[in-house]
Amino acid sequence: MEMKVKEFSQLSLTEQIKCVQDSGRYLHARLKGWCHISLYFMGTFYAEVWLLEHCGSIGMVRTFTSQEQLDPYLKTTSMENLLKELL
Repeated sequence: MEMKVKEFSQLSLTEQIKCVQDSGRYLHARLKGWCHISLYFMGTFYAEVWLLEHCGSIGMVRTFTSQEQLDPYLKTTSMENLLKELL
């Protein structure tokens, strides 16, 4: 059974990271300031893992369900190709 975003959000950061590693489907990555942000599809929601490059640690895991929040990723060619593959 797939985990819902509410359940995921209640996990500790360490548990969220493990869940993303175990169950997430890596989609794409982008850079924003000092952060390397990796996007994963979790079945019923998306998760972004924010890696702070200057210290090599994960700062947060952000979740969302809205397609509109994919916009920063959709502007890249490789993401467009991935979406065609999924459809």
